[in-house]
Amino acid sequence: MRRALLRQKIDRIGLGGYLHLVQDYPDFCEYMEKVADEFRTIKTFHENGAVYTMPVKVAVLHSWGALRSWTLSGHFHETWMHDLIQVNEALSGLPYEVRFIDFQDVKDGALKDVDVVINAGDAGSAWSGGENWKDAKLVECLTRWVYEGGTFLGIKEPSAVDGFGTRFRMSHVLGVDRDMGERVCHGKWQKEAEQVEGLIPAEAQVKPLSRIYLTDETVQVLKEEDGVPSMTLHKYGKGMGIYLGSFQVNDANTRLLSSLIQYGAGQSLTPMYQTDNLYTECAYYPGSHKLVMINNSGQPQTASVQTEQGTVTGQMEPYETIMITVQ
Repeated sequence: MRRALLRQKIDRIGLGGYLHLVQDYPDFCEYMEKVADEFRTIKTFHENGAVYTMPVKVAVLHSWGALRSWTLSGHFHETWMHDLIQVNEALSGLPYEVRFIDFQDVKDGALKDVDVVINAGDAGSAWSGGENWKDAKLVECLTRWVYEGGTFLGIKEPSAVDGFGTRFRMSHVLGVDRDMGERVCHGKWQKEAEQVEGLIPAEAQVKPLSRIYLTDETVQVLKEEDGVPSMTLHKYGKGMGIYLGSFQVNDANTRLLSSLIQYGAGQSLTPMYQTDNLYTECAYYPGSHKLVMINNSGQPQTASVQTEQGTVTGQMEPYETIMITVQ
C-alpha cells in the first residue's frame, strides 16, 4: 500500500475490521498511529504538487481497459495466480504514467503517445484478450506502432488465440511463440542466454512457460531454463518486442520490470530519482522539495538517489520510511 500512496494522492485510509479487536495490542496501535501520521504527511506533499514522474507512458492492454483499472476479478489474495495482477502490484509504485486500455482503444489511436504496451495473461482470458486477437486491424495497428518505435511487452500467453498460423498473434514482434503440438517435428533455434548490461538484476527470477520456442534467429535470449527461453528481446523496426514467460512480484522482479520499461522506452537504466538499491524505492515531490525513501525489506538498507542537486544517501531500518529535504 505504501508504494502506491507515494505515487497517487489518496484522501482516506482505513483499518479493515473492528477497532476494539486491537485495543489489547498496544504495540500494534502505536505502529498504526505512526503509519497514519506518515500518511498525513505524504498527503500534504501531494497537495503541494504532483510527484515526479519519469517521461515514460505505459499502457496495460486487456479486454476491460479502463473499466477495470488496477484490479482483476477481486482482491490480490483471491487472484494472485494471474500474472497481470502481479504486474499491477509492481507497477503501482513505479514512477510512470500508467493507463489501462482495451482493444478498441488501440484501433482508435490510443497508442499515439504510449511508449510501452503490456499484455499479460492466459490464453482465452480477458487479460490476454482471447477472441479480440482475431481482429486483423488490431494486429496491424499494434505492429505498425511497434515498427515505428513502440515496445510490446508480453507475459505468459500474450495475444494468444487459436485458428491462425501462430499461437501468439504478435509472435512476429515478440520473436517467440508457443507450440501446442503442431510443431513437434520441427527444428528449433537453440540459443544461450546473453545479457544486456544493467538490464536484469541478478536476483530476478522468471519461470519459463513450457513449449515456448524462438521464431526468429535474431531474437536475443536474456534468460532460459533447460533450453526454454523465459525472457527474450526482439528488435522490430524502430521498436521491439519483449517476452517474459511469467511474472511474480517481489523486490527484484519489480526492479526488473522497471528496467525493461526504461529500456523499451529508450531511457537510461540508471535514471534520476531512482534508488540504487532494489530493496528500496523513492518518490520526489518538487513542490515540497521532499524526497521520500522507503525500505521494502526486513533488513537495514542504505540507498543513494541521483537528484538535480546531487547525490542523496539515506539509511533505513527494516520497512522504514525516511523523508529528506532536497534544495
